[in-house]
Amino acid sequence: MSTFNTIKEAIVKYAGVYIKLFKLNVIGRTAGIISYLIYGMIALFILFCIFLFAGFGLTEVFNDAGFSKVGSFFLTTGCYFLCLLLLVFMRRQITNFFAGKVIEVLTEKIDEGGVQDDNDDEEV
Repeated sequence: MSTFNTIKEAIVKYAGVYIKLFKLNVIGRTAGIISYLIYGMIALFILFCIFLFAGFGLTEVFNDAGFSKVGSFFLTTGCYFLCLLLLVFMRRQITNFFAGKVIEVLTEKIDEGGVQDDNDDEEV
């Protein structure tokens, strides 16, 4: 019976180590994804501020060009609308770009030293 107990303990130990490794891997991947999401939110906030102040500046440029204040705001809104149309027409390229980045983050391989392994297709 001692051989059976030894094998049983080895299997339980292996399963425990495997589960801990799996948990660490999930935590690492989740942390990477969440960090990209936080980075994206910060970038969107900064981009929003840039567009807001650029809009005010563009309104003043149109106002100095001889348009009324209301006309300047409408022209600025038209510029934003043209940018929105550009985004709508390029939505497939943009979504494919971000989908590729997410897939790249989820499938990157890290070796034991913490260095990214770019040689996934080693030939034997």
